[in-house]
Amino acid sequence: MKQIRPIHRRNAILYLYLCLCLVFLGSCSHTIKVPESPYPMSNDPIKVETIADGFVVPYGLAIVNDKEYFISDRIGKLFHFKENILSEIKGIPEVVTFGTPGIKAIVHGGLMELSLHPNYQLNQWIYVAYLPEDGFATVSRFKIKDHQVVQLEEIFKTKHHNYSGNGMRLVWEDSTHFFLNIGNSDFSSYQDPVWFAQDLNHEAGKIHRLNEDGSIPNDNPIIDSLMGPSSIWSYGHRDVQGLYLDKANHTLFGVEHGPMGGDELNIIEKGKNYGWPLFSYGINYDGLQASTISLDSAAKFTVLPEHYWTVPTHYGGQAIAPACLLKVDSSNINTWNGHFLIGSLAYRRLMKYNRTTGETYGLNIEGRVRTIQLLPSGDIIALVERNHLKKSNGKIIRISGG
Repeated sequence: MKQIRPIHRRNAILYLYLCLCLVFLGSCSHTIKVPESPYPMSNDPIKVETIADGFVVPYGLAIVNDKEYFISDRIGKLFHFKENILSEIKGIPEVVTFGTPGIKAIVHGGLMELSLHPNYQLNQWIYVAYLPEDGFATVSRFKIKDHQVVQLEEIFKTKHHNYSGNGMRLVWEDSTHFFLNIGNSDFSSYQDPVWFAQDLNHEAGKIHRLNEDGSIPNDNPIIDSLMGPSSIWSYGHRDVQGLYLDKANHTLFGVEHGPMGGDELNIIEKGKNYGWPLFSYGINYDGLQASTISLDSAAKFTVLPEHYWTVPTHYGGQAIAPACLLKVDSSNINTWNGHFLIGSLAYRRLMKYNRTTGETYGLNIEGRVRTIQLLPSGDIIALVERNHLKKSNGKIIRISGG
């Protein structure tokens, strides 16, 4: 697997910030510590079982049934888990990952989202979102035969390099359309804004809506100066890393990274502008203001988040860094039903959010939870990154009621 560094004039500052974060969290043994929760703990009765380990950054999870899943590891590996047996699938496209020089941490790129076609039992299509060696964010679909990828089809590819994009998530709207996030976590400030998320000719900082074959739906919005429908469903996003479609009321939710603080929960609507980098409730990594317009102007011209998180600090605020999103209904954990679950990368734990009251709680699930999904049985599966920079000890955990 080839590794490269992104070429960007702001990366020196961003890398310094990331280094400081990792040094703060790490120790001489390279074991990464879990900070205290910034929110009250909710000690819900649960049982946690590790069902597979040995991953680096397990990222994508495609559930076939209660005992069979496909898992992507961000370093460029694909696995099949069935009846407690983990096997590697060969033939997945080569990917590129990169991060902070001198620290073995993957910050951007790699093999990311996995998703089964809604009619998987009939057509056997598996979808994958990733950053290949050429640096253009890509979605492909494939089938598997004898633990080997077959019929690989590249169905969507950006026109611009996406080295600054961190999260790629894929959520099915129905059996013929899916939503795709492409992140844009550039180091942008009011003094030196980076406009990719506002540029309708650039794919980064957008949520896209595509047909199952990767083509553009005719009923996608026509936004501003565009001459016709494009792949863009919404724009002005910094880095949505959790997407969830509530099918009961057809509402698409996204959790999004702010800079230092200002992480957002948004309801994603057709053709809307979500403001980055025009406005953010967070500040920049160097302490400068991030927003280029006022709150009043943002309320008129963009969609403000339904909720945002900034953990108060002496240096101006800290992000929780949301990595995944699940609205829990009909699970075996009664105290989680009706809540959103969010993986916090910065605080290395799972968090619970009550949308009715606006309250956030820390949970006793520690580690950088990258993905979380509900099983048909009502148990919950989570993918957790390694907690040691020299060991591949990322894992899959199964969570049930206590």
